[in-house]
Amino acid sequence: MKMRWVVGVILVTTLILITMKTGRSAEVALKDYEVVVVQNLAVPSGSPAPESSGLQMAEKAVYQISRYNEKPKLFDMVLKEGKGQETPAGKKVLIIKGEVKEYTRQSTGRRIGRSFIPGGEFTGTAAFTAHYQFIDKASGKVIYETDLRTGSTGGNDTVEYAMDRNGEALAKLIVKFKGK
Repeated sequence: MKMRWVVGVILVTTLILITMKTGRSAEVALKDYEVVVVQNLAVPSGSPAPESSGLQMAEKAVYQISRYNEKPKLFDMVLKEGKGQETPAGKKVLIIKGEVKEYTRQSTGRRIGRSFIPGGEFTGTAAFTAHYQFIDKASGKVIYETDLRTGSTGGNDTVEYAMDRNGEALAKLIVKFKGK
């Protein structure tokens, strides 16, 4: 009986330590980076998303990251790849690479259907999902990967609005991992 109790305590302690370690690894990973470079998102062939949505989403991400970077000054520079600005030598660079996973346009039919649900008229029908990878430029190693899905709401029922919210969600994630 005592042996089972001891084994149980060891297993629970191990589980807690593993959970703490994996939960902290992503947070610690972004603290050293001084420059962020956002690449155009890849748009898979056959996707309902227009080719320009990858460029548009990268610009929205740079805007939102820059906006969240203003006051705490987490990064020295926030750049979009291919804009002509070079990263300074000696700075640690984080590359954000992505791919469009979902591009759902607003629909009048879905909006009408949702109006029959109590409170459903305030929800949107457009959505945008992207898969992001955070890559260390020096080593080429992927540090963190995530999928972010955002939707639109009420009167702002457009994919562009969902893309704005996706850029904001990405910026909030970076601020959370970078720390203050």
